[in-house]
Amino acid sequence: MMSLVSLPDWNSCDDLSKLQSLLCSPSFRISSILPFVKNIPEDSISGLSIHVLCDTCLGHHEAGIDKLLDRCPEAVIPYAQHELRDEHQALWWNKLLPELCKRTRHVGENYPVFLSSLQETLSVIATALELKDFLNVLPEDGNAAFFLPHLLQCSKRLVT
Repeated sequence: MMSLVSLPDWNSCDDLSKLQSLLCSPSFRISSILPFVKNIPEDSISGLSIHVLCDTCLGHHEAGIDKLLDRCPEAVIPYAQHELRDEHQALWWNKLLPELCKRTRHVGENYPVFLSSLQETLSVIATALELKDFLNVLPEDGNAAFFLPHLLQCSKRLVT
């Protein structure tokens, strides 16, 4: 039956907003819409947003981060700022930091976005972790000069 129904044009802002609102509702059962969502392609911004929202609702934040880094890297920091709090905060240093470090090692089309995201991620981590823990999450093969401002930011918290 699902294959006989044509998929809506997700470029319609009203339809997209309604579906996004439903997915964000705490009373909505995400499992009821998953078969339908699987038919929505991720190759557009609107389709990607639906899939990332579903991943988030299911608690699959890492999958959402991967999708954003691959398809819309400029959205990963706003997503992280909104979603990676409380019990998900550790994903800043356990998932996002290693991914961004890996992606900034290769200069490509999205290099400036990845570098900016890495800087923002380091700022967040420097305010969230103690100095010893911050040092432990830094990559061993990193450039000390690059990380120094964030180390100073983290250590200043101890002084004040």
